[in-house]
Amino acid sequence: MIKLVKYITVLLLLSACNKPVDKPVWLNPQPIISYPDVQVQFKSKTTNWSATLISFIQPIPLSIKYNSNGFTVLNENKNGVIEGPAQICLSSGSEYFYYPVNLQNKEWGAVTHKDYRSPKTVNPDSSLHQQRMVHGINQYRNLVYTEKKTQYFFEEDIILAPKAGNYRAISNEPLSAYYIQPGSCANIPIKAIYNKQKDSYEVTAGPLKDKYDNQVEDGTLVAFIYTDNKTTNRMEAALLHGYATVFIPAKEQPTVSLKAKVNETTSATIQLTL
Repeated sequence: MIKLVKYITVLLLLSACNKPVDKPVWLNPQPIISYPDVQVQFKSKTTNWSATLISFIQPIPLSIKYNSNGFTVLNENKNGVIEGPAQICLSSGSEYFYYPVNLQNKEWGAVTHKDYRSPKTVNPDSSLHQQRMVHGINQYRNLVYTEKKTQYFFEEDIILAPKAGNYRAISNEPLSAYYIQPGSCANIPIKAIYNKQKDSYEVTAGPLKDKYDNQVEDGTLVAFIYTDNKTTNRMEAALLHGYATVFIPAKEQPTVSLKAKVNETTSATIQLTL
């Protein structure tokens, strides 16, 4: 008989422990939660709840303050969040209840602007056309509206000025740099003097510039082709700061005709004489 009473007592205790928990009633339902001002009220007779805000990035713990009618869910984290769909999860023992919400920050915080360019390098020989896309992102990693309140991204096609150089779409952002290269050589000024010390003709081509008056890129190969009406010879020099220089021995060619060439551009022919 005593064993039977103990058995019944255990069953009654287990039955009480496994009694289903009623779902709390949300008293002030809001489709949008303004973060960090989370203050959500629930009606419930149970007093052992845990609350979590489940976003699509990570769960955020919430605190609970009980009252005579139920409890209030509060937020202790005063930072912003990534906005979007989320759920308030209430748990008691093995019971879980979910309430869908949308998170929205009360303040945007500091905004960082992004300006992407394609292509990053342009050349006036081909095209100065560039595509530009801009957007802004706040310190909580949310996209913010552009000047038009209905769009997060703004795109446009632009034509760059032909001035060669390194530029930044955003002055303090190195990764926003883009480049305008010099074009091909448009004209080759050339001159020569006799260098008595070296007994050579010192021949200089330059300054070499493109059609937009940009100095032609360093390292451009300049060919010097000269002839004494018997043989034709060729020397080459790399351009540096717009100039290229070669020395042609005068003893071997007392009088020669010379011209300089860069790709398809050729200078006027000059005569080298002692």
